[in-house]
Amino acid sequence: MTDLNNEGTVEVVGLLPEEEIRVCLFSIGDETYAIPVELLAEIIIPQKIFPVPTTPSHVLGVINLRGNIVPIVDMRPALSLPQSSITNQIAIIRLGTLTVGIVVDNVSEVAGVPKTSVHPVPTDYGSQSDAAHGRFITGIIQRERGVAALLNIERIFDEIKLT
Repeated sequence: MTDLNNEGTVEVVGLLPEEEIRVCLFSIGDETYAIPVELLAEIIIPQKIFPVPTTPSHVLGVINLRGNIVPIVDMRPALSLPQSSITNQIAIIRLGTLTVGIVVDNVSEVAGVPKTSVHPVPTDYGSQSDAAHGRFITGIIQRERGVAALLNIERIFDEIKLT
């Protein structure tokens, strides 16, 4: 927004800040992912996960989080990533009334990302083997240090039968 004064010069009155979304950035394998920070309740260090019989293989079990039973999920199968037996961190996510922990390798940061740096997923994203991977991504975030895939947590939870 500018005003033109009587001398014909332009005076900057105020600039509107670029609209941002806040995301939590984390890695699973060699990939960087992001989720909207409003879905993130907390990041916890791994603790004893109690297996639950007859649950799908991607449900690692449950934990007792301050008196609440929380299912812990490995999203690697849904994202077509290789399995890992190591649990580095658990991101506790709240989606409506559902609370779920997802296993991540490393949470790198919580950051504000300009909406203009979130790009649609290219139609030719990934190979045939990555088709599952691509349908769980709502956008690609362009960053100084590469890109991050913005995950559609609702679609992932629907696919792995958690909602």
